[in-house]
Parts: sequence; structure tokens; C-alpha cells
Amino acid sequence: MSATNIKRRDFLKTGAAVGGGLLISLYLPEFAKARVTASSPGKSKFVEPATFAPNAFIRIATDDTITVIINKSEMGQGVYTSLPMLIAEELEADWNKIKVESAPVDQAYAHPVFGIQMTGGSTSTASEWERFRKAGATARIMLIAAAAQNWKVGPQSLRAENGNVIHAPSGRRASFGSLANLAATLTPPKDVPLKDPKDFKLIGKPTRRLDTPAKLNGSAQFGLDVQIPGMMTVVILRPPVFGGKVLSLNAEKAKAVAGVKDVLQVPAGVAVIATGFWPAKLGREQLEVKWDDGPNAGLSTAGMRQQYATLAKTQGLVARKVGDPAGALAGAAKTITAEYEVPYLAHAMMEPLNCVVDLRADRCEIWTGTQFQTVDRMAAATTAGLKPEQVQIHTTLLGGGFGRRANPASDFVIEAVQVAKAAKVPVKVVWTREDDIRGGWYRPMWYDRLRGGVDANGNPIAWTHTIVGQSILQGTMFEQFGIKNGIDGSSVEGAADLLYGIANLQVDLHTPKIGVPV
Repeated sequence: MSATNIKRRDFLKTGAAVGGGLLISLYLPEFAKARVTASSPGKSKFVEPATFAPNAFIRIATDDTITVIINKSEMGQGVYTSLPMLIAEELEADWNKIKVESAPVDQAYAHPVFGIQMTGGSTSTASEWERFRKAGATARIMLIAAAAQNWKVGPQSLRAENGNVIHAPSGRRASFGSLANLAATLTPPKDVPLKDPKDFKLIGKPTRRLDTPAKLNGSAQFGLDVQIPGMMTVVILRPPVFGGKVLSLNAEKAKAVAGVKDVLQVPAGVAVIATGFWPAKLGREQLEVKWDDGPNAGLSTAGMRQQYATLAKTQGLVARKVGDPAGALAGAAKTITAEYEVPYLAHAMMEPLNCVVDLRADRCEIWTGTQFQTVDRMAAATTAGLKPEQVQIHTTLLGGGFGRRANPASDFVIEAVQVAKAAKVPVKVVWTREDDIRGGWYRPMWYDRLRGGVDANGNPIAWTHTIVGQSILQGTMFEQFGIKNGIDGSSVEGAADLLYGIANLQVDLHTPKIGVPV
């Protein structure tokens, strides 16, 4: 979606005073082309929204502090600095007065293109480039209008600078905080001009990161740091094979470990509930479990490699075909064949997965580092038997994500809600490093077979590329958009859209269904 194609009418809805100060709300129907709804986890689909509900992105308090509500997850990539910079630039704010809060889950905070609240694809700053700048510019114009009304001067004689509105002819100045309450009573402008990039003071300049001090002094809260009253810590013994089930369980030795309070079977495996991580882990080591390995019992790397290599020698579904590749190869002066393999890759985040759940009869609160707030909230609600609006997700800082915390199946969130239901106490489910590597959702294993042909002068005349690998979109809410005629566009990206002008080209795809989650 190009910023130049987004309509500007109805961009801003009336601001409201909340607890003293100025609240800038946004109404953005053109930004939210779709919304997610779900009847069950993992089977979400897009539907057209009725409206884009107004929600605040900026809160200016009477003490001059400016809180920017960020709808993206901070996992080290710097959005808790880059997005406030967009607002501060147009607002002409004092950077030292900027604070950041993570947004609650609401359709108003949805990604402008994808229509759900999420962080991914390296799109955070680009997707919010215009929306956040307009929010800042609108606040600036309203503050200037408030000062003009106070001083009975024309707004054109005023300017904003470093958190103040200044009237140069008289030398008067007023801080944003002192103008906030009056500004909140004014009607926002329908349209606002944005700065020429040559006038930028913050954007594009070295800027102090807002999240660094808290990370240095230890006050920054990652998911693993969360503590709530009455909380138990849980580790889960998961099946040694994907899709395995418990056949029998002896938990007596585990329950004898000091600090272990209970051992429960849950859909993910066997949960050990304890007063802390260490007793939970020690208790897990004492479990005696017999497993039914299920349909994936015979799955092996060697077997999959052989399967993939065999498939690569046959034609799959054609993603792109130009000219007569087979004929050109047959007539080529020289042909070259190459095969490439890439194994399953774990995300290996610095902070392993974790999720805190406080489940009550009429509500559920969740603390976790997530990249997929909308989907996770719906999945949690379905699992808990609640409505989505009864579920509140607090997005903590993420110790790495790389897409693992944007799983359309919401596996680690659903798992924690299931444990909370069974345990009937607030729980923090913690994955160990081993759990994270052995039980993750992986970047798929791939096998590629390429053949190229050149003429007598060495010029390329033919190119074929057979790709073998699992689809990452199959079975997710993105399937209807990303899979066409059986071909996952993300599986052939970079191959089917090859930019070189080869006269005879074919790219085809095999998508095996294997019990390893990707």
C-alpha cells in the first residue's frame, strides 16, 4: 500500500481529554482493509471491518511528558525509538520528555497493510511512516491553536519548538503541558501538512534510544521478568516426537521434589507446577512417562532427505514458465546441474518462549513477548471460553523474535492458557533452551535442483529450478492470500520472480506434508 494512495479524509477524529491533558485519537478506515475473526485457533480468516475504531497514539500530560503508544513489538530492532521519532519530529517535542507504552490489543492498532496488530516483515517503521507523523503534526497544530486562543493572536504568528509554543513578536512561550487541557477541547484539523524532509531535526539523525536506560539498570521487563501474586512457574515435558501422546505417567518422584505443587497432563504433554523454575525443572526430570509416538514415529532426517531428493528429480506444480526450457536444455551446447540442501532452522531466540496467564471466570490477563497480538488474543479467548474483549495481553519486551513469536497457531499462548485452566492458579510457563530448539516451529528444510544451459558462446539460454519444501502458510489464516493454485508464494519467492532475462525458464514446486511444524 503506497502512502500516496491513502485517502486523507476522516484521518483524524475528535481528540478527548483523559485524566488531564491532550489525547490524539486516530480514525483510519483506509488503513484497516481487513480484520481477523476466528471461531477456533489456527483457523482465523480476514473479513472486512465496519470501521477503524479510534484509539490514542499520543498522550500529552499537564506535566509536559509525552507518552507515545506503540503498536509494534520491541525485540531489539529499535521501534520504541524509531516510531516515537516520527511523532516527535512533527510535534516538535522535547525528546527528553518522550515516554513509551506498549499498545493494548485493539483493531485501532492494526498493521496498516495486514489488518491485524502484529510485528513482522521488517515493516514497522515503513508502515507507520505517514500515520505517526500525521498524529504528531495534528497535535502540534492543536497546541498552537490553543496558544493562539489564549493569547488572542493569529496561529500563523506562532511556532512550536522543543516542547513549547512560541510567540516571537512578544517573546511569550507556553509548554505543551500547560496547553494540553485547552487543546483537548478543540476540533482536530481534517488534514495536516507534513514537514519537508530537508527540515527534519530528528529523523535521520543519531538519536538516543529510549529503551536503553531501563535495559542498563535492569528495570526493563521482558516476559521472563514478570511476577504476579499467587503465580506458579511451570515447565512442560513434551513428547519426544511431534504429535506424540502420553500412554502412562508416574509422577510420584516428581511430586516429592521440594517446591513442586502439582503434576498435570495437558494437551502439550505433562506440566510440572512449582514455586519456581528450578524446582519445576528438577521435578520434570523425575517424571516417568511412556509415550505413544504417533504417526511421526518413523520420521528421520535421512528419510526426508531421500524423499526430497527423489521429488526434486520430478516436475512439481509450475510456478512460472517462459519459452521452452526442456527444448532449450536439449539443444544447449553445455548443461550444468546443481543441487542444494538447507536443513530445518530453529529461531534460537536469546530469550526462550514464556507466557504468564492469570485466568479468571470472566477475564484473562496475559503477559508475554508476542509479535501477533490480535491472533494470540483470539486464540486465548477461544481456549479460555471467553470473548476476545475479555482477554487483555500485555506485550513485554521481547528477547528476540525473528517470527517465532508471530506463530499463526499461537502455540505457546494457547499452551499457557490450557495450563492455567488445569492448574486453577496464575502460571508462568517457561520453555528451556532445549524445549525451544527441540519443540519449535522451524524455518523449513529445503531441497533445490537447478539445471542451466548455455549456447556455444557461453550465453545462458535455459534455466529450470525445482524446489522441494513445506509451506509456511498452509493451514494458517494467510493461506487464502498466499497460496494460489497449490503454490505457496513464499516458497518460490526469489525464484519465480527471477529478474534475469533468460529466454527459457521454468520454476516448479513440490510441497510435501510432513509432521514437523514450520
